[in-house]
Amino acid sequence: MDDTTMVDSSPAGVADTSKVIERTTFGSTNRNCGARKTVQKKDVSMEDRKLATQTRLLFNELSRQKASYKKHIDQLNQAIRILESFEKEERILDLISKWRAVSQAGMSYMLNSTLLKIDKMGGYEELLRRECEAQKRKIEYQFSDSLQEDMETVFESDEFQAMSEEMQQEYREQMMEQVKEAQMRKEKEFAALELKMKQSAGQEMSMQELARRMKMEYSMIFPD
Repeated sequence: MDDTTMVDSSPAGVADTSKVIERTTFGSTNRNCGARKTVQKKDVSMEDRKLATQTRLLFNELSRQKASYKKHIDQLNQAIRILESFEKEERILDLISKWRAVSQAGMSYMLNSTLLKIDKMGGYEELLRRECEAQKRKIEYQFSDSLQEDMETVFESDEFQAMSEEMQQEYREQMMEQVKEAQMRKEKEFAALELKMKQSAGQEMSMQELARRMKMEYSMIFPD
């Protein structure tokens, strides 16, 4: 080996060593950067999960508070409605009480006035007797007139005149049967009126009867 060879080969050897060192250092640096990026990504991912968990817990807490407030509001609204209903009911009851007091006073006045008029007529029994007689005349008029008109209409009709004697006789018998039934109903109603007269003997008009005659509900004015 000569001097030229030694001089030429030495720089080349030095240059190669520096390149190896440079490549080694660069590779090591890249690996360190990659490791730091991985750690940073893991840290960011953990922070995101923590933030998401905290957000979810906060949302759940707010939802719970909202439901609780809504429940309290509903309870307050219900309490207000109950109070309003109670106040309204009190006003209604007060009005009913006032109406009942006025009605009772009015009924008492009318009863006293009616009793005075009945006394002038001859008493309560005389009033009932007159009413009974008037009712009998009404019943007599209704039964007599209706039957008489029906019989005249049938007997004077062309259809009846065109019938044979046997058919006419049959219709007459049917009409007479209806007359008998009507007479029985009339006598039954007369008997009911007479019974009412007997049951009312020695009595006076009561507040209940006055209310019935005036078509008013007695129990509403005079509750038990």
